[in-house]
Amino acid sequence: MAGFPSKEKGNQLGRPAKRPHPGVALDQNVIAELIVKCKGNVSRIADAMGSARGCISRVINKSPELQELLTQSRERRLDELEQCVFDRAIESNDTGLQCFLLKTQGKSRGYDQSEAQNTAKDIATAAFDFIINKSKNPAESK
Repeated sequence: MAGFPSKEKGNQLGRPAKRPHPGVALDQNVIAELIVKCKGNVSRIADAMGSARGCISRVINKSPELQELLTQSRERRLDELEQCVFDRAIESNDTGLQCFLLKTQGKSRGYDQSEAQNTAKDIATAAFDFIINKSKNPAESK
């Protein structure tokens, strides 16, 4: 038939799908293997299977096991990225990056400070300085 791609197009493993053919069965075991191999990138899974991204997403959304595997794979990827950022923060002495990591990852240790906490800290520091050093009242300084 003229104008239609041959049956091989879009169905060969490793080739991106140009025009996926409806009704072609997608093996969940292969998808599961590719989720791990492609680290949760659904577009790469689709390309590897020669299918459309939407088809792969529909198969994954219908299977709780594949959904969990996809979630775990993406979480593992985030863990790897997090480790790289931590290593870079230590090696580069980038204080901005270090502060960001402390405020996001160190909340339980008190590194997450709101603007109100910063203001309260400034007031407490000024009051302490006034009491200890008998300096001029910070409220009167202008």
